[in-house]
Amino acid sequence: IGHVTKDRRADGGFARGGTVCYAAATAQRFGWRPAVITACDPSFEPPEVVARDRWHVVESTVTTTFYNEPSQHGRKQVIEALASQIGPESVPDQCRDAPLVHLAPVAGEVDAAIVTQFPKAFKVATLQGWLRKWDAAGSVTARRWPDAENVLSQLRAAVCSIDDIGGDWEIAKSWASHVPVLVVTQEDQGCTVFHDARREHVPARPAEVADPTGAGDVFAAVFFILLSETGDVVRSAAFANIAASMSVEHPGIEGIPLRSDAEDCMRRSSLSGHAI
Repeated sequence: IGHVTKDRRADGGFARGGTVCYAAATAQRFGWRPAVITACDPSFEPPEVVARDRWHVVESTVTTTFYNEPSQHGRKQVIEALASQIGPESVPDQCRDAPLVHLAPVAGEVDAAIVTQFPKAFKVATLQGWLRKWDAAGSVTARRWPDAENVLSQLRAAVCSIDDIGGDWEIAKSWASHVPVLVVTQEDQGCTVFHDARREHVPARPAEVADPTGAGDVFAAVFFILLSETGDVVRSAAFANIAASMSVEHPGIEGIPLRSDAEDCMRRSSLSGHAI
């Protein structure tokens, strides 16, 4: 559940993006049947992996649009358009029995109260969209998250990146006290998992990076799927590291591996002790 996006390229063209696109493609390649609840303009074409009857759109005149502008201080992100909000009333009846629900905001668009619509689901979230603010010109910066305790206490697991928390591990430790499992991804350093009052680092698989876009989304989707299936936090994180590393070796959504390929890679890797 979250906004699909149009990501404006330097040449003026657009790429289709958003956590929900990458997460849906990952779920499909891992043997699940994804459904998406999003908001976008009517011309936005759903990903091929999502059946038309599982593509649920909140009416909006625009699609959320980002531009990532290079600068001497790193990437400057600008939000150029923002689609409609997604709240409890946006959930169609056929989605209420979903076994796994992934809240995936990119720009604060998902009302956390939406979790009340899924009483039986394994509820999880990627947090980045609640950690952003922007000014009148659309320039995106980090913000404090006043609703952290309320949102996290309703989830089974959550994922954020080390950049999302500005490298501040005290924030992660604080959040981890409100949710059973919190994972902080660290790019080529792997990830750190907080669970059962423990903190464990899970190393990454080395990769030749062709396109890093969506790697965090792939990681989160795989982690949530495996965690819901097995309940094994560290093994799920190790497997998600493998899948994310494979995804960056090829451009775009096409780089997301099939489950069988990720399993083969896991068996061959130095992380085979964590194999699922």
